[in-house]
Amino acid sequence: MALSIFNVILFLRYGWLFGAQDFQFHLQRIEELYQNSQHFNFFPSIATFAFNQNGSAVMSMYPKLPLYLFAACRLVIRQPIISYYIGIILMTFIGMVTAYFSYLSIEQGKTIGAYTFAVAYMMSGLLINTNFTAADLGISFSLLFLPLVFAGLYHWLTSNHYKMLTVGISLICLSHVLNFIFVIVTLVLLTIINFKKVTKNKLINLVKAIVLTVLVTSSFWLPAYSFGTSVKMASPQKFPLAGINLPKYLFLTLTNSTWSSISIVALLGLILGFVFYRTLPKYLKQILWISIFYIVVISNIFPWYLLQDTKISIIQFTWRFLIFPQCFLILIFSYCLNDIIQRFSKKNVRRLVFSVFILVFLVLSLHSQFRITHFEINAPEVASPLTKDQNLQYKDGIVWFKATNSYEYQNILGFIGTKDYYPKNTLPVFDKIGYPEHHAFINNTAITVPTKNKAGSNQSDISFHSSHTASIELPFVIYNHHYQIKLDSKKIPLNISKHQLLLIKNVKAGTHTVHVQYKNNAITIAVALMTVAGFIAIIYVPKKHHSV
Repeated sequence: MALSIFNVILFLRYGWLFGAQDFQFHLQRIEELYQNSQHFNFFPSIATFAFNQNGSAVMSMYPKLPLYLFAACRLVIRQPIISYYIGIILMTFIGMVTAYFSYLSIEQGKTIGAYTFAVAYMMSGLLINTNFTAADLGISFSLLFLPLVFAGLYHWLTSNHYKMLTVGISLICLSHVLNFIFVIVTLVLLTIINFKKVTKNKLINLVKAIVLTVLVTSSFWLPAYSFGTSVKMASPQKFPLAGINLPKYLFLTLTNSTWSSISIVALLGLILGFVFYRTLPKYLKQILWISIFYIVVISNIFPWYLLQDTKISIIQFTWRFLIFPQCFLILIFSYCLNDIIQRFSKKNVRRLVFSVFILVFLVLSLHSQFRITHFEINAPEVASPLTKDQNLQYKDGIVWFKATNSYEYQNILGFIGTKDYYPKNTLPVFDKIGYPEHHAFINNTAITVPTKNKAGSNQSDISFHSSHTASIELPFVIYNHHYQIKLDSKKIPLNISKHQLLLIKNVKAGTHTVHVQYKNNAITIAVALMTVAGFIAIIYVPKKHHSV
């Protein structure tokens, strides 16, 4: 735990939150879950407290697992900035524990290698930058379970035990969709390489693992499928697809300036992998070549631009695949270091050498933290609530701001320009229905009136004043027919406007309040049954448990 605290020590020193690329997006997701949790709703389907408070389905279209840790910290600690850093500390600790025991499950008794792997992996520059420069909690959380997944694959291939693989894959699916897809691709590659080990019984257990994964991840994919098939949505932003420049990325690695490249320790793992190649076990030789394969394929040697207009462009950045060389090469480094240290006959010498390496990892962590805080320290404070006209600032293409207290933290939760998974028909009026205006449209024209929103769990009360009888297009997105509507406490039929907004027809002059609530009981029941069934199947161990 002490090492986990050290991994955020420079940020804790200030007690501020610093800008990062996806920070506002994930803070709003945490806020939405935190507010819903206070109403005892732990699976919010739509956003009513955050994301412009207009019913976006963003909470259903992205996995929520990483949010629960941070929302729980917020519920206990209350202070939002400190609770966020406590969440990062706990996340790092979970990752270290997972990496440690995943390593030991394969290399039993080699505790030096296990400690090395846990510390070097979780304190690497790539992880720190994912946490604090990208602030992509989904990616960060999924990386915690990569060691578990590949340890699970190893045990499935060698002893036909499949539940570790099931748990690891499920946790990644509930954390980050793209990384889940990347992991599946990598697992397929490794399975093809080891096809001679695959037997009929192993295939049967693999099918069991797939079925269990489908069941325990239903809390994500079932609501996402329900919303995703209801209406045409805006996709996440696309970026030019291009391979990485290997010399540039090598320089970033050597200077510990990495954001999206492998770390120095991973590079050492590549070197040691070839130095000790003959003594490496077969599985390490395989992941060494898989790592090299990924590094070469995602470089600009491959004409990635030809795939820009294909489905593959959803990966956005080819360097995302470097998470595998990062994990695999640090694993190889840890294995080699364990063997090197064991060659020293004196116990004190072994301890000294091991301590020196741990110290090096700490220094590299401090350097990565210092680089980020040094860049952000002079950033402007978020002194007022964000609007479409006054949003977060950028410097050198990186989000540049800081929040020094709870008031400024709340300001970050104002207007957000993210349009992911809004209905496409809503986009033309996105700014009008967003925070803080929340304008309603009169009689299908450009004439608007202001509204006031009172958020609830999967519901909202929207108040407005009409000077004459009219049809009102309220600033609340409607995706399907699973909504219940009340006008001044009287239930009325659901109507949807051309902008995919809530439409109230023939409203008389005066002040009115509309209550809108999303409720899909069929999905809720199905998710509960599937998840419980999956958990029971994973936990259950039969008397003859030779292949679990």
